[in-house]
Amino acid sequence: MDDLLFLDDSEDAEPPAAEADEAGWVVLVVDDDPDVHIVTRMALQHFRFQGHPLKFVGCYSASETLAILPTLPDLALILLDIVMEGVSSGTELARKIRATPRYDKVQIVVRTASGGYGGTAAFSDIPIHSFIWKHETGKAELEHIVADALAAHCAATPAPA
Repeated sequence: MDDLLFLDDSEDAEPPAAEADEAGWVVLVVDDDPDVHIVTRMALQHFRFQGHPLKFVGCYSASETLAILPTLPDLALILLDIVMEGVSSGTELARKIRATPRYDKVQIVVRTASGGYGGTAAFSDIPIHSFIWKHETGKAELEHIVADALAAHCAATPAPA
């Protein structure tokens, strides 16, 4: 029988300390489609704002999002789908987030592929940063929208004393 050779890659198991501890912008991707999470991370993996990378957190439903929100004190941006558990899950989630003063500085960018569920009109009474159609948004436009949303977050958040 042939002997198998296994390389010890334990040194590569964790990123170097400087990368692991690097500050970054916390971005919550809320979408029930796993491919959207993958494509979003791929499109923005090298994106930096004010010299810092994005740190992604993923949720696949409105209920999961509500459970994880309290654990994200540095949350800056939510990329939010509309149709998840139900046709208006994203709209209802945005209302709940905006009803909580703790999240008033967090920017919400609604990204959807579902035009039949009210579109921008569904958010007319909910303060969101922007509304975009997934199929019309390329990498460059997504980077621009994220940069704009993070700039708005910075403008709304007082600098530390």
